[in-house]
Amino acid sequence: MGLPNRDRVFSGSFSCLTTIILLLGSVLTLIEAGKDETDRLALLEFKARIVDPSGVLSSWNDSNHFCKWYGVTCGGRHRRITVLDLHSKNLAGIMPPYIGNLSFLREVYLQNNGFRSEIHPQFGHLFRLRKLFLNNNSFSGQIPLKLSHCSNLLLLDLGNNMLEGNLPAELSSLSKLQRLRLAVNNLTGNIPPLFGNLSSLQVFSMGFNNLDGTIPETLGQLRNLNYLSLGVNKFAGTIPISIFNVSTMTFLGAIQNQLEGSLPSDLGFTLVNLEAILLSDNHLNGSIPESISNASNLRKFEIPSNNFAGKVPSFSKMRELRWFNIGENHLGGGQSADLDFLCSLTNSTTLEILTIESNAFRGPIPDCIGNLSTTLGGFGTCDNLISGTLPSGIRNLINLESLCMWGNSISGNIPSKIGNLNKLKDLDLSLNKFSGHIPESIGNLTMLTKLELCGNNLRGLIPSSLGNCQNLLLLDLSTNNLSGNIPPEIVALSSLSIYLNLSQNRLTGSLPGEVGNLKNLGELRLDGNRLSQQIPSSIGNCISMESLYMQDNFLEGPLPSTLSSMRGLQVLNVSNNKLSGQIPQFLGSLNLTNLSLSYNDFEGALPIGGVFRSAISTSIVGNKKLCGGLPDFQLPKCNYKESKSTRISRIAKVLISTSSTLVGVAWMLSLLYFFRYRHNKKASTSSSFEEGLLRVSYQSLLKATGGFSSTNLLGVGSFGSVYRGLLDQTQLIVAIKILDLTRHGASKSFIAECEALRRIRHRNLVKVITACSGFDFNGNDFKALVYEFMSNGSLDEHPIASQYTERSKLSLLERVNIAIDVACALDYLHHHCETPIVHCDLKPSNVLLDDEKTGLVGDFGLARFLPEATHKLLANQSSSVGVKGSFGYVAPEYGTGSAVSTEGDVYSFGVLILEMFTGKRPTDDMFENGLDLHRFGKAALADRVEKAIDPVLLQEIEELENRQTVALEGKNKSWCSIQECLVFIIEIGVTSSFESPKERMDIGNALTKLQGIRNKLLEFIAIA
Repeated sequence: MGLPNRDRVFSGSFSCLTTIILLLGSVLTLIEAGKDETDRLALLEFKARIVDPSGVLSSWNDSNHFCKWYGVTCGGRHRRITVLDLHSKNLAGIMPPYIGNLSFLREVYLQNNGFRSEIHPQFGHLFRLRKLFLNNNSFSGQIPLKLSHCSNLLLLDLGNNMLEGNLPAELSSLSKLQRLRLAVNNLTGNIPPLFGNLSSLQVFSMGFNNLDGTIPETLGQLRNLNYLSLGVNKFAGTIPISIFNVSTMTFLGAIQNQLEGSLPSDLGFTLVNLEAILLSDNHLNGSIPESISNASNLRKFEIPSNNFAGKVPSFSKMRELRWFNIGENHLGGGQSADLDFLCSLTNSTTLEILTIESNAFRGPIPDCIGNLSTTLGGFGTCDNLISGTLPSGIRNLINLESLCMWGNSISGNIPSKIGNLNKLKDLDLSLNKFSGHIPESIGNLTMLTKLELCGNNLRGLIPSSLGNCQNLLLLDLSTNNLSGNIPPEIVALSSLSIYLNLSQNRLTGSLPGEVGNLKNLGELRLDGNRLSQQIPSSIGNCISMESLYMQDNFLEGPLPSTLSSMRGLQVLNVSNNKLSGQIPQFLGSLNLTNLSLSYNDFEGALPIGGVFRSAISTSIVGNKKLCGGLPDFQLPKCNYKESKSTRISRIAKVLISTSSTLVGVAWMLSLLYFFRYRHNKKASTSSSFEEGLLRVSYQSLLKATGGFSSTNLLGVGSFGSVYRGLLDQTQLIVAIKILDLTRHGASKSFIAECEALRRIRHRNLVKVITACSGFDFNGNDFKALVYEFMSNGSLDEHPIASQYTERSKLSLLERVNIAIDVACALDYLHHHCETPIVHCDLKPSNVLLDDEKTGLVGDFGLARFLPEATHKLLANQSSSVGVKGSFGYVAPEYGTGSAVSTEGDVYSFGVLILEMFTGKRPTDDMFENGLDLHRFGKAALADRVEKAIDPVLLQEIEELENRQTVALEGKNKSWCSIQECLVFIIEIGVTSSFESPKERMDIGNALTKLQGIRNKLLEFIAIA
């Protein structure tokens, strides 16, 4: 029986509707599948454009659905990507724009990688985005305006990059934004007042940029703000009062700006939740508000280097206070109770750092300091007007590592119980009025690295117990009334490396022979005492010593011949003693820049070489038996009565000299003959470029190198090849540089190097043994230089990053020492030669390492004398050599035709420093699109510096830390000291490699800073 018509119609309609729904579902499925494909292709494009050395993206292939790929999270209701998390995976390269196609993305974590180029505006297409982390990369360019389209953004972190330009006011439309971090970039301009509209903002971090102008008053509208960081910028004016009314604030930082004005008196009542206030290095003034004590949650209070004045209020309610630094202000009321506020800090049971240095505090240190927290690690009261005695309660601060009280008027005895502070590393009580004896218990401080007691009224003997302090790097007991002999235990402290100063006391007796143990000491001062007898010959073992002061004593006898071993000595002062005998000729071969021999009993002829060429650098007055020397010294001529044998000897010398001259003329004529008829010659003629050097021939060099065998080839340079060889004459292993005279400029390079090496002598310059200029067996020109062989090769052969494979890796201290060696060499060439010399080709392959891994600069083939006009020999070389140096190391101004200068060498030195400590070569592939090693280093200074340091060094530092036996906080402090050293090193590299020559650091300043860094490292290593 059939259906009624109405039912048949309904049935047909339902069937059509079902079909339509099924078709619509299929279409939607196809559309969704198409969107899936968009996500997959976007990820594959992302993978194709970046560098993935660790292979973390290896799972990104067709064997798995992209929702299962590493770092990818998809939504539960659909198969679209919602989270991309690839942070800290060592990824690098240029980020492709296709990431903007991942339209369902809510969270992006790409921080701590090596991405570069600009941040693509396509991020602005991600309307669902809530969290975007691109910090700790190398992004450049401006902040994309289209990021303001991401209206759902909660967290935006673009810090630690190289972004530049102004802050886009358009970002103020992100009303849901809770965290905005743009710190450590190169941003400029003002903070837009419209940022006061970011009503949800809790964290606002803009530190370490180049922002200027005033801090907008509108920031006080951010009622949810708890973290405000504006430090290290160029802000001027006052801190808006509205900011001090944001009661949610826990962190307020604005260090190193140009801010002025005072802190509001009710600060402690309006910012009751404040945990840290950091305002150092500004121009703030007024007094510290009394209300500050009401901010009971405060942990860090740091306002040094401002103009605060007046009395310091109580901090008794701050039980959580850890860091308290009010140094370098004008605080102090001029009353005897200036320091009573210290007693209020006894309630801070976790106090770690307490610094009140460089103020105007008067009166005594209260006894209550013995009740300060035992967690205290650093206590500084130096450079004030403090009087009274040092309370014996200081012995209770058992975890104290640094105690600095120099530059006050503290009197009385040094407490004998100071020996209880067995963790003390730095003790400075200098420039006070301490009296009595140095306590024997000071020898219990076995972790001491620096002990400074100079400028007091201490008397009695130097305690021999100081010999227990085996980690001492610096000891200064000068300008006291100490008497008796110098204890042998003191001069036997081989750890001493910075300086040992015992001057201006009443010490007697002889200098102990144990002084030879001071092999690493840089400076020794014994002047102004009553020392007698001869200078011990063991002093020649002090091979690192640069300054030796022994004047104003009663030393006698001749200068020991072992002084000739002190190749690093620059300053020698032995004036006003009773020394006698002839002045040794070897003093002229040392690198002395200042020599004082005055008021002794020296006799005979004054040498004329080295430091004796300058009457300004050398003082010899008061020695009545001296004669000769250069005219500037105004000494009488040396008149010797000749015996018959003397006359015969003199005649013999004249005959020998005449014969030598004739032989020399004959040799030169032979040389001319060879030049004219050399095609008939089958053997070579050789000569040394400096009189008195070892003569070698082509044949001897051919034999020494096994026929210039490739097995003896050490390397190939711009103008020739270097071989390892064994000279028959001396049985010495040498390095032989054979010039390739077919290369344009090679002959002039040979002349330049001979001329340079003839004039220079320095422990950090490769020593030339001889040279050979003649013909090979075919009558062709042959030129070679013979150097000392460096067993450790060149710096270029050593791995200064983990990817290098040859030889042993250089440690942190070795790299610093090599950097100092190179700086010493350049400082000598630039400032201490008779005519300044510019090396023009400083690079790792031209820094050689001896058995002790001492750095020696070599290859003077491009060297220039300044001014060049006075050196005709080199006047025509510039046209043949062209740009002076090697790509990546050559100063940029040379490429535009500028004349060579010492600043050009400094640029190369800066690049060398950055390469040594980052492990990046200036020619690495990563340096493109405006990024170079200088900018990489500069970005590292603004970032966490360890991010740019060679991973090999970071591993070494970690191992050192693991060896420490101190508590965890102590390790953190140790890391901070190492990190500080790394920052200073990178700063030297960056400052030396500025594009503008005028902005570059002088090499002498760089040397001084590096030596200070080495001292810090030695202290750290001694502790570890």
